[in-house]
Amino acid sequence: MKSIDDTLKIIQGITRSFPGEIDIALVGGYAAVLHGVERTTLDIDFCVYSGIIRSSNTDQFYRILTRCIPERFQARLIKGSRIPDDPFKHDVIFIEDTLGEYLRIDFLLARYKWELEAIHSATLIAGIPVPVVTKPYLAALKLKATGYKDASDVVTLLSLMTESERRETVELAKRIGRDRKLAQLLSPSEEGPEEGPSEELI
Repeated sequence: MKSIDDTLKIIQGITRSFPGEIDIALVGGYAAVLHGVERTTLDIDFCVYSGIIRSSNTDQFYRILTRCIPERFQARLIKGSRIPDDPFKHDVIFIEDTLGEYLRIDFLLARYKWELEAIHSATLIAGIPVPVVTKPYLAALKLKATGYKDASDVVTLLSLMTESERRETVELAKRIGRDRKLAQLLSPSEEGPEEGPSEELI
């Protein structure tokens, strides 16, 4: 199995050869690991956006992207409307190595304005060639998800945050309608109905 570093080099090559604007940030389990969360991951996730999506559509972006992917990889686009358990309703591009040596690469196409902010505020970490989403935005992304690991990651991320990062996370949770969920994770005995999302679409 190739290392995560090898997979990141593939991503760097794809984004460099992409013939247009592309914004990308590392999210998901590996981003959590880079921020100090002890966990494993079987894929590597990115939040992605491009002006081509805005000016044309997701299908056009996908067609261009597939021309930038090395031959040994296969890509497939799944529209968010076809994934009933995805709370984001993202369009997702899965990129898989036909030889099975690289981690699967997931491109979640940004749908909300706050996700674009997450990409644009992502920072470089030494040795990582792709910007990594900050702890508050990573926590927000995980608050929107439904898995047990995501909830556990949020709790651990909060324990690693500075006070200002925690305040930013609370504000983001309110903005995306996940403040009750955040409160429940901080005080598991509290119960209450989940508020609906209020985030703005791109």
